[in-house]
Formats: sequence, structure tokens, C-alpha cells
Amino acid sequence: MQRDWRKIIASDDREFNFGEIFKIKDELINFPESLFAKRTYHESRLVVITQHCRSNSNPNIWTVNIAPLSTKIEYKRDTDLEIEPKEGNYIEKKSLIRLGLSQPVLKVDLEGPVGRLTRDQLLALAALQIKLSGVEYKSFHPGSVTVVDKQ
Repeated sequence: MQRDWRKIIASDDREFNFGEIFKIKDELINFPESLFAKRTYHESRLVVITQHCRSNSNPNIWTVNIAPLSTKIEYKRDTDLEIEPKEGNYIEKKSLIRLGLSQPVLKVDLEGPVGRLTRDQLLALAALQIKLSGVEYKSFHPGSVTVVDKQ
């Protein structure tokens, strides 16, 4: 019986948590605008885990959803979250979590975790995800989010 090595290589038994920061080879990240504008490739890029579900710790699920980070804050869009360096988050300078460019990657391609968003940054990321889903929220204060459905 022949063994399927792809399954062994792609399997990853680590647990991936919402808000954890990992490194990945930059060439594995898709920036659609790079079709029209020159992109500088780096050796690695920081990414943030953007989902919290059981598949994050299931070794039989080979992918996890991430959002890439960028230090080009002058290109901020309404789908980006601006974050600053804080203890434990591994960010060296003000950066954008490019939530509008969320994409699946293979778990085995992620190095780390190298850091984690702070509690306030986690709440801000979750609030932006809710806002982008079309649900409006009345107020956002670290520690509490009041959600109001548009309907």
C-alpha cells in the first residue's frame, strides 16, 4: 500500500487562536492590487489569525484564515485595523491588519506564534469584523461591545 505523503506533510497538530501573530513566507500571501502596482516582497510577513473555531486545532483541517499585516499605514482602508506596538504583540511599528485581504493559508506554512494582539486590539479586530459583516454597533469601549442589528 502506497502512503500519501501530502497528508503527512500538510497535517499540523498545533492550536491556532484568534489574534495570534505568526510569520509566513511573503510570497505565499496574495495582494490582488499587486497585479497593477509593484509590490516589494519580503523574506517573511506577519499575519494574524482571524477566526476562532474548532477547525483551528483540528490536524485534519489543513488551513486557517489569516489577515496579513502591513506597515504602509498611508494606504489604510475602512477594512483595515491600525494597531500599534504593545508588549507581547511582536509589532515593531504602527501597522495595519489588512482584514479585507483575509485569506486561507496552510497551517504548516506558519511559523510561531511570535506574538499575540492585546485584549483591546482583539476587541477592536472583533468589532471591525462585526461592522464589516453589515451589523452596526452602537458603541465600542474596550471590555464591552453593544451590537445593534440593522433590521
